[in-house]
Amino acid sequence: MKRREILKGLSIIPLAGVAGAAIAKHQAGTDAESAAAAAEEWLPKKELIKTPAGSCLRSGHLLFIGGIGGWYANQRAEPGDIQVQIRSVLTTMKGILEGAGSSMSNVLKIQMTVAEPNKNMAKLNEAYAEFFPENPPVRSYSGSKTSQMGRDGILCQVACIAYVD
Repeated sequence: MKRREILKGLSIIPLAGVAGAAIAKHQAGTDAESAAAAAEEWLPKKELIKTPAGSCLRSGHLLFIGGIGGWYANQRAEPGDIQVQIRSVLTTMKGILEGAGSSMSNVLKIQMTVAEPNKNMAKLNEAYAEFFPENPPVRSYSGSKTSQMGRDGILCQVACIAYVD
Protein backbone atom coordinates (compact mmCIF):
# COMPACT_ATOMS: atom_id res chain seq x y z
CA MET A 1 0.00 0.00 0.00
CA LYS A 2 2.78 2.36 0.80
CA ARG A 3 4.30 1.66 -2.57
CA ARG A 4 1.05 2.64 -4.39
CA GLU A 5 0.77 5.87 -2.41
CA ILE A 6 4.37 6.71 -3.25
CA LEU A 7 3.78 5.96 -6.96
CA LYS A 8 0.59 8.09 -6.98
CA GLY A 9 2.51 10.92 -5.38
CA LEU A 10 5.24 10.61 -8.00
CA SER A 11 2.74 10.75 -10.86
CA ILE A 12 1.28 14.00 -9.48
CA ILE A 13 4.69 15.74 -9.30
CA PRO A 14 5.21 15.93 -13.10
CA LEU A 15 1.66 17.23 -13.54
CA ALA A 16 2.32 19.92 -10.95
CA GLY A 17 5.54 20.76 -12.76
CA VAL A 18 3.75 21.12 -16.10
CA ALA A 19 1.07 23.30 -14.51
CA GLY A 20 3.73 25.41 -12.80
CA ALA A 21 5.63 25.80 -16.07
CA ALA A 22 2.44 26.85 -17.86
CA ILE A 23 1.73 29.45 -15.18
CA ALA A 24 5.32 30.71 -15.34
CA LYS A 25 5.16 30.88 -19.15
CA HIS A 26 1.90 32.83 -19.02
CA GLN A 27 3.36 35.17 -16.40
CA ALA A 28 6.52 35.66 -18.49
CA GLY A 29 4.39 36.47 -21.51
CA THR A 30 2.43 39.01 -19.49
CA ASP A 31 5.67 40.52 -18.14
CA ALA A 32 7.15 40.68 -21.64
CA GLU A 33 3.99 42.36 -22.96
CA SER A 34 4.06 44.84 -20.07
CA ALA A 35 7.75 45.58 -20.64
CA ALA A 36 7.14 46.10 -24.36
CA ALA A 37 4.22 48.42 -23.65
CA ALA A 38 6.27 50.36 -21.10
CA ALA A 39 9.18 50.69 -23.53
CA GLU A 40 6.82 51.87 -26.25
CA GLU A 41 5.37 54.52 -23.93
CA TRP A 42 8.85 55.60 -22.78
CA LEU A 43 10.22 56.35 -26.24
CA PRO A 44 10.38 60.12 -26.51
CA LYS A 45 8.33 61.68 -29.23
CA LYS A 46 10.39 63.62 -31.77
CA GLU A 47 9.30 66.58 -33.84
CA LEU A 48 11.50 67.90 -36.63
CA ILE A 49 11.41 71.69 -36.80
CA LYS A 50 12.20 73.36 -40.13
CA THR A 51 14.97 75.95 -39.94
CA PRO A 52 16.81 78.22 -42.39
CA ALA A 53 20.14 76.60 -41.47
CA GLY A 54 21.16 73.55 -39.48
CA SER A 55 18.60 71.12 -38.13
CA CYS A 56 16.36 71.23 -35.08
CA LEU A 57 14.56 68.43 -33.31
CA ARG A 58 12.22 68.82 -30.34
CA SER A 59 11.65 65.99 -27.90
CA GLY A 60 9.51 66.86 -24.89
CA HIS A 61 10.93 70.03 -23.37
CA LEU A 62 14.30 69.69 -25.11
CA LEU A 63 15.54 71.15 -28.38
CA PHE A 64 18.50 69.68 -30.21
CA ILE A 65 20.01 72.03 -32.80
CA GLY A 66 22.84 70.81 -34.96
CA GLY A 67 25.02 71.82 -37.83
CA ILE A 68 24.85 75.61 -37.99
CA GLY A 69 27.83 76.65 -40.08
CA GLY A 70 29.63 79.95 -39.81
CA TRP A 71 29.15 80.92 -43.42
CA TYR A 72 26.62 80.36 -46.15
CA ALA A 73 27.27 81.99 -49.52
CA ASN A 74 23.57 82.80 -49.95
CA GLN A 75 23.65 84.89 -46.73
CA ARG A 76 26.95 86.74 -47.15
CA ALA A 77 29.28 87.19 -50.12
CA GLU A 78 32.47 86.76 -48.08
CA PRO A 79 33.11 84.24 -45.30
CA GLY A 80 34.53 86.83 -42.89
CA ASP A 81 36.75 86.14 -39.90
CA ILE A 82 35.93 83.98 -36.87
CA GLN A 83 34.10 86.81 -35.08
CA VAL A 84 31.84 87.48 -38.06
CA GLN A 85 31.12 83.77 -38.35
CA ILE A 86 30.40 83.05 -34.67
CA ARG A 87 28.08 86.07 -34.53
CA SER A 88 26.31 84.74 -37.61
CA VAL A 89 26.02 81.25 -36.09
CA LEU A 90 24.70 82.51 -32.76
CA THR A 91 22.26 84.92 -34.43
CA THR A 92 20.93 82.03 -36.53
CA MET A 93 20.75 79.83 -33.43
CA LYS A 94 18.85 82.55 -31.55
CA GLY A 95 16.29 82.73 -34.37
CA ILE A 96 15.84 78.95 -34.39
CA LEU A 97 15.43 78.87 -30.60
CA GLU A 98 12.88 81.67 -30.58
CA GLY A 99 10.99 80.09 -33.48
CA ALA A 100 10.75 76.88 -31.45
CA GLY A 101 9.55 78.67 -28.30
CA SER A 102 12.87 78.88 -26.44
CA SER A 103 15.63 81.46 -26.02
CA MET A 104 19.38 81.89 -25.65
CA SER A 105 18.98 81.90 -21.86
CA ASN A 106 17.56 78.35 -22.10
CA VAL A 107 20.63 76.91 -23.85
CA LEU A 108 22.11 74.14 -21.71
CA LYS A 109 25.05 72.95 -23.81
CA ILE A 110 26.97 74.09 -26.87
CA GLN A 111 29.34 71.95 -28.91
CA MET A 112 31.59 73.75 -31.39
CA THR A 113 33.96 72.71 -34.10
CA VAL A 114 36.51 75.46 -34.63
CA ALA A 115 39.03 75.76 -37.45
CA GLU A 116 42.57 76.38 -36.21
CA PRO A 117 41.53 76.83 -32.54
CA ASN A 118 44.96 78.02 -31.40
CA LYS A 119 44.58 80.94 -33.78
CA ASN A 120 40.82 81.57 -33.46
CA MET A 121 39.61 80.83 -29.90
CA ALA A 122 40.52 84.16 -28.28
CA LYS A 123 38.64 86.15 -30.94
CA LEU A 124 35.77 83.66 -30.93
CA ASN A 125 35.42 83.99 -27.14
CA GLU A 126 35.12 87.79 -27.38
CA ALA A 127 32.17 87.56 -29.79
CA TYR A 128 30.65 84.57 -27.96
CA ALA A 129 30.51 86.57 -24.70
CA GLU A 130 28.21 89.11 -26.39
CA PHE A 131 25.52 86.40 -26.64
CA PHE A 132 26.09 84.85 -23.20
CA PRO A 133 27.19 87.68 -20.87
CA GLU A 134 25.99 85.89 -17.71
CA ASN A 135 25.47 82.23 -16.83
CA PRO A 136 26.74 80.83 -20.12
CA PRO A 137 25.84 77.27 -21.06
CA VAL A 138 28.25 74.38 -20.73
CA ARG A 139 30.51 74.44 -23.77
CA SER A 140 32.96 72.09 -25.40
CA TYR A 141 34.79 72.30 -28.68
CA SER A 142 36.93 70.31 -31.02
CA GLY A 143 39.51 71.73 -33.36
CA SER A 144 40.11 71.08 -37.00
CA LYS A 145 42.23 72.28 -39.88
CA THR A 146 40.46 74.84 -42.03
CA SER A 147 40.61 72.43 -44.97
CA GLN A 148 38.67 69.80 -42.99
CA MET A 149 35.64 71.90 -42.03
CA GLY A 150 33.44 70.47 -44.78
CA ARG A 151 33.18 73.54 -47.02
CA ASP A 152 35.68 76.17 -48.00
CA GLY A 153 35.44 79.31 -45.90
CA ILE A 154 33.79 77.84 -42.80
CA LEU A 155 35.68 78.55 -39.58
CA CYS A 156 33.13 77.29 -37.03
CA GLN A 157 30.11 75.06 -36.68
CA VAL A 158 27.80 74.89 -33.66
CA ALA A 159 25.31 72.44 -32.17
CA CYS A 160 23.34 73.00 -28.98
CA ILE A 161 20.83 71.55 -26.56
CA ALA A 162 18.25 73.88 -25.04
CA TYR A 163 15.01 73.50 -23.14
CA VAL A 164 11.57 74.92 -23.84
CA ASP A 165 9.59 76.31 -20.90
